[in-house]
Amino acid sequence: MKYPMRVLLSLLTLCTIGLGTDNVSAQSNQCMKIRAVRRLAISENLDSDNLATLEYKYCGQSNRRSSSIQSPRNSSQDCFDLTVMAKLASMTEEGTSFLGTIESLQQVICNGPSQGQRSSLEWPNGETAKSGSKWKYPNGTTAKFGSKWKYTNGTTAKVGSQWKYPNGKTAKFGSSGSWKYPNGQTAQLGSRWYTPKGRTTSVDSLLSQGCSIVGTTECDRILTHINRSDRNSYSLNRYDPNRYETESRDNFLRDLSIMQILDRLTRVAD
Repeated sequence: MKYPMRVLLSLLTLCTIGLGTDNVSAQSNQCMKIRAVRRLAISENLDSDNLATLEYKYCGQSNRRSSSIQSPRNSSQDCFDLTVMAKLASMTEEGTSFLGTIESLQQVICNGPSQGQRSSLEWPNGETAKSGSKWKYPNGTTAKFGSKWKYTNGTTAKVGSQWKYPNGKTAKFGSSGSWKYPNGQTAQLGSRWYTPKGRTTSVDSLLSQGCSIVGTTECDRILTHINRSDRNSYSLNRYDPNRYETESRDNFLRDLSIMQILDRLTRVAD
């Protein structure tokens, strides 16, 4: 058993011995301990599905992850923007600490009664979430301004047709560009795909390994945006001649989902 897992099991034992669930509250000591353990699990790239269930048990439903969120493909712009923010936040250590806050608002906006575009929104901590066309994370960092997207650490995630990782390295440039890993290693060249350490592999193998890292719930969300025909043709980089500077939502979420997988694979490989 790997050392991080032994540490987690020890912490879970300390957290759960003698704890009752009569007072389910996001402010309880039990809840705070469980979330601390869960953050450690995520930082070690371990499957957090069981810890998510434990968090729900001690913290209540407000922060429970849900796969029932309406698809952002045909939803409001606010729903789409919050979906993107949640995916970007999941790729940084700081972002995972308030990912539940983003997803809670995402659920309300995406599944609630249609009210058109909101001109302004706030986070529970009082920070501005949206003002006009500008979005901010719960920590106050700008998430989106115009067509430019940023991570929770302030690093640019997307500008124009260029995608970047949280460490500033380029993931992809141009609609038909090749993919790279955060460590600079080529991920895709033509129809060939590679592991973070340069070994030739297949798309299905990469996706399978990536899903084993992020867990089943997050995997379902990611694969939803990756077209099956792309995977079967062993190319996640199909060029669409009708894809102009302003990309469609499907293509945007597809590229972001691919980048999520490549980012997680690199962290494990390192």
